[in-house]
Amino acid sequence: MTRTEAVRTEPVRTETASARALEAEAEPGAVRIGISLSDFVPARGQMDEALYRRVSYVEYGGHHPPAKDRGVRRLLDEGIVRNLSRHLVSVELPDVLDIEDEARRIAENHAGTSPRYMVTDFGFWRLGGRDERNLWFRPALLSREVAARIARNVEGLSRELGTPVHAENPFSLTHAGELSPAAFMRELAERGATLCFDIGHFYAACVNEGADVWRELEQVPFEAIRVAHIAGLSRVGYSGRPLLLDNHNVPPLTGCLDVLRIVKEQSPGLGWVTYEAELAPTQVQHRGLDAIESVMA
Repeated sequence: MTRTEAVRTEPVRTETASARALEAEAEPGAVRIGISLSDFVPARGQMDEALYRRVSYVEYGGHHPPAKDRGVRRLLDEGIVRNLSRHLVSVELPDVLDIEDEARRIAENHAGTSPRYMVTDFGFWRLGGRDERNLWFRPALLSREVAARIARNVEGLSRELGTPVHAENPFSLTHAGELSPAAFMRELAERGATLCFDIGHFYAACVNEGADVWRELEQVPFEAIRVAHIAGLSRVGYSGRPLLLDNHNVPPLTGCLDVLRIVKEQSPGLGWVTYEAELAPTQVQHRGLDAIESVMA
């Protein structure tokens, strides 16, 4: 099955007004809390109705077109959740994109649904094709040239789709280029890109590289953040080196919740906070939402 994603029933649009209107609907200051959702798998018990009634939206990051996924369809058709957002999984923001062609693929894939926003990591998602068998994530080079390309792609896709597309900092154990992850995000913001700030990715990158989380956080362009992701991190050891891994199956660390509190206070355009927990048991998902709700109250 294809991983080319897309977004709505009406034809692809070219004006920017609709994108700005959707951004405005996020009502910064009245931040919505949502949860991630992957492909429907009955054996995982992911359709706990009580869990999804706690959130304002789901952010779908699965392989299927959203309208064809049983989980997404049930949540929307039965009114369990009102809003859908989309984590794209094959769009490669650092690449030289044919914007019109990429937008067409996205729109076709999302026919029958209307995501409120889309995000994708600024990395490379595939090798040799768009099928899920071609998944092979690689981080982007953190350079000014790549930042310019990503900013152009984000602006172009948002314009063509009429839906905000935000660039997300990816998880990576290492990076190359003249910029740090935080400086790279600032370069993106200065070029007009809006951001999905993944707190777990950021926190793990700082700890794994031996950087000071709070000093690096001072460089983050809070004014560009529209969406925040937060997930559980697990501590592991590799070749005698302690690492944090972003594995989405445990509640958020206290340190990540502290970062979320700062993001909430300093991001005037923040409209959405997604708890990424699609790999977690239901009871863990509830615990994570409890913690996030406490921070956002």
